[in-house]
This record gives sequence, structure tokens and C-alpha cells, in this order.
Amino acid sequence: MNPVYLVVCLLIVLAALVNVARRLDISYPIVLVIGGLLLALFPRLPDVRLDPAIVFLVFLPPLLYWDALNSSWRDFRDNRRPISFLAIGLVLASTGAVLLVAHFLLGFSWPTAFVLGAVLGPTDTVAAAAILERFNLPRRLMSVLRGESLLNDAMALVLYETAIHVTQTRKYVLGSVSIGFVLAAAGGVAIGLVVGWAMLRIQRLTSDPLVRSTIGLLTGYAAYLPADLLHVSGVLAVVTAGLYLGWEDPRIMAAKTRLQSIATWEVVTFLLNGLLFILIGLQLRTIVKSFSQESFALIIYGCLLVSGTVILVRILWAFISSYVSRALGGRPRARELYPAWHEPALISWIGIRGGISLAAALAIPTSLANGLPFPRRNEILILTFAVILVTLVLQGLSLPYLLRWLNFPADSAEHAEEQKAREKIAAVALQFLASTTNEDETHQRAVRYLQDSYRTRAQKLDLANEARRDAPEIRYLNQIDSLERELIRLQRTALIDLRDRGSISDSVLRRFQVLLDLEEARLEEQERQGI
Repeated sequence: MNPVYLVVCLLIVLAALVNVARRLDISYPIVLVIGGLLLALFPRLPDVRLDPAIVFLVFLPPLLYWDALNSSWRDFRDNRRPISFLAIGLVLASTGAVLLVAHFLLGFSWPTAFVLGAVLGPTDTVAAAAILERFNLPRRLMSVLRGESLLNDAMALVLYETAIHVTQTRKYVLGSVSIGFVLAAAGGVAIGLVVGWAMLRIQRLTSDPLVRSTIGLLTGYAAYLPADLLHVSGVLAVVTAGLYLGWEDPRIMAAKTRLQSIATWEVVTFLLNGLLFILIGLQLRTIVKSFSQESFALIIYGCLLVSGTVILVRILWAFISSYVSRALGGRPRARELYPAWHEPALISWIGIRGGISLAAALAIPTSLANGLPFPRRNEILILTFAVILVTLVLQGLSLPYLLRWLNFPADSAEHAEEQKAREKIAAVALQFLASTTNEDETHQRAVRYLQDSYRTRAQKLDLANEARRDAPEIRYLNQIDSLERELIRLQRTALIDLRDRGSISDSVLRRFQVLLDLEEARLEEQERQGI
């Protein structure tokens, strides 16, 4: 099939499956992988092979960059201990546990067992982010989970490269893993800082929103590609560039550019996420074909054993590392909000594997340096696919029930910070308006109008802080919001009617729609925050 036709067909399937996921209230990655798996069973469908280079060079950089851009360097720094326990310690523990199980219970040689362990060591950034975005978790917990998923790939890929080298040469140098990780991490961070600094300067040279959005889309690739060429961590290069620009962008980004960039990124990340998960499911046929000579019972046994090992190790590590972190002086848990075991309970159940593990398995060489076939490569492929399917479906589907049972409270600290920000914005506006000295009557009317508007906002904030939701003033302000919503609806209907009758053009309609959409978005955000 023509590649263009294939991509178009996959996008149509993507849209249909995501709509199904929304109706079933299920995270769409789960439905997409299952949908791709079912498509792979159709006999006349052409084989669709997921080239590992496509994952590492096409999908990974922009998805990592956008996630890092929306993360916080301060949150990373404040939670560096639990993030390190998960991103480094858990990867090592998972790799070691799978290595032992594969060697002693499945008969793998030590080198090939090491390869399987390294492939299954990291959780998947894309899968975790796509599932967690549906839930409103406490900020600290979300920072730890996001930090783990962004950083554990670096450690896992160093282990993977070492495992492939060991299998090829049958030689292992003590300390090569730690030295390799330090060099890869330092090089990746350095390249990420240089690229972030350079992209920031380039963006300052133009004010065109389209050009700036394009620069943003290319930044992930600009960080990943040189790191990959120098054989250092491209993952850390992209993450570092994203964190750096996420900190600096608010100082240089114009409002129009920001709105346009957010809209562009939402579409791009949705399409990349969706295509990646469908492609993961479509790999089933290729993997099963390579296993026609193997024992089906042995495959099932190995899949259950390895999947159970990966899940069990994470559960044990999450609780052990949590208590060790607190014993070493970690931040005390707010017991009045929720019990201390709630966080490790959730962390222990978000060990989803995805495209990174599958790409690493597919990238295993087909032969050794001496020309012999790479030992048990096919088994590594099927075991990797099985762990991806089990963790994504089992853990992904059960997460909503676990979260309802754990019943995390709303993040009061973040709500207080939002309130403080709104109060400061209103105070700055009123202070500026009070300082204007222009005596022109038109200017004074404009000032009085804006003062009334900001005083109303400040009054609503004060009432919300006093929690007097049933006060007459609150009901009065809520009535204003309700009337504003109805006005926006009527205005939008009137504009569409004018366009339909030929009184205004489509371009005029779209310009006014933007204004109405921004106003409606402001009202929705106020309602979401309860003010």
C-alpha cells in the first residue's frame, strides 16, 4: 500500500478509536493499542513495521520536549530524591529482576537475559503522560511521576547499549554502566542547555507567531539529533532544553504566539501519540509470524512470568524507596490530607511500558559480530510486547478505580498560589489605574470602567476566600457570569446568521469568534477554579 494512503487510513482509524475511548471514558492509548492489535489480525492488511529509528527520531523528540516544556524545573529540584530513586534505582532493580528471572526460570543466557531486562527497564514517557493527563493529582505526586518518566529513559538506554555490547563481545567491564550513564547524562544536559540558549536567542529575532511556533516544533529535534550523533543522552538533551525554555518563555512569548503554539502542539502531540499507539498494536502480526516454530504454552508462561516480575518489582520498590526517602530526611507527608502510603500505592501501579521498550526490542541486531543469529531475539520481542499489553491494559484500565479508592484531595497549596496570583494581578491593575493623571474626560471614563471591573474581580476573590458561597454577593456575581455566557451564545449565533446572509465575510466571523472564544474561556476557567 502507498505510504500516504496508509497514513491517511491510520489517521481515520485513530479518530474513530479515540471517539470510542471518549464514549467509554477510557484513556485513549489503551483503546488504540487494542484497536491496532485487532487490525493486525485482518489477513489482507499489509504488514506495517515500526522502524525503531522512527520512534527515536520522529516520535520521541517532540513528545518529550512538549512534556518538559510544561514541567517545572523547581518541582524537579524539590523532588530530586524520589525522582532519582525511580528514574535510576528502579530501572536498575527492574533490569536486575528480569535478568534473574529470564536466566533461572526461562533458560536465557546471562547476556540475552541482560538485554531483555534493559529493554523492559524504563516506563514509557508517552504512555504515562497520555494516561495521567485525565486525572487531577496532587502537584508533588505528579511532579515525581513526570520526572521519572522523563528521565528514566537515559539510564535504560545506557543499560541497553551495554547489554547489546556484552552479548556481541561476551565481555563486561566492571563500572562501564555507571561511567557510561554519567557521560551520557552530562553530555545530554550540556547539549540541551546550549540548544535551549540558542533557540531562545533565535526566537527573540522574530515576532512572527508562525515562525516562533515552527522554531518551537523543531527545538526537540535540534536537541536530540546532535546528542544522538555524539552518542550521549538525547532524552536528557531534549528534557533539559524543554525545562530551560519553559522557564524563560513567559518573558519573551507574545500572547498571540502562545495561544497559537498551544493549539499547534495539542494537535501535533495528539496525532503523534495516537499513531504511535496504533503502530504498537499493529506489530503483533510481525512478532507472531516470527514465532511459528515456538511452543505456545512456553510463550504464555514466559509472558505471565516476566509481566508479573515487572509489576511486582515496581510495587516493592515504590514502598521501600518511599520509606527510605523519608528516613533520609525527605519532605514529611501531610498526614492530615491523606495517609503516607497513598503516594507509593499510586506510584507502584503506574509502571506502564510502551513505545520505548518496543523500539529497543526491535532495534536488537539480527546477528552477532561473528555472523551467528542473535540468541533468542524473537522471544525478547514477544515478551516485550506482552509486558506492554499487560501493563497498558491492566494498569491503565484499573487506574481510575485505584484513584477513586485512594481519594486524593484537591491540592490546597496550588489553589492558594492561584488565589495569590489573581489577587496580585487585580492589585497591580488597580494601583496602576489609580496612578494615572490624564485629565481628559474620555480617559477618565475608561479608567473608571476598568476600576469597576477589577474591583468586582477583587471582591469576588475576597468572598471566595471567606468561603461564603451562598452569600447574596456571590449569587449576584454568579448571575453576572450566567448572563455573560448567554450573551456570548447570542452574539455567536448573530455573527453566524450575518455570515449566512452574506452581510459579513468568513474572515470577519472568525476574528470575532476568537474574541468571543477567549471571553468564554475566561469564564470557564473562573468557574473551574470556583471563583
